[in-house]
Amino acid sequence: MVKKTPDELYPILKRFAEKKGITLNPDEEFAKSLIEVFLKKEEIEGYRACPCRLTV
Repeated sequence: MVKKTPDELYPILKRFAEKKGITLNPDEEFAKSLIEVFLKKEEIEGYRACPCRLTV
């Protein structure tokens, strides 16, 4: 599996959110920083999870 960067995932997640009727944080850099945490948690936990959610 090829790893994507926050810059690559942001437009994908933005389109997904719009289709679901929700919006990402309007601060794009902040949203990308959260995406970076998702990717780090994926490396550690094996799946993406909200950084505010305990995964243990």
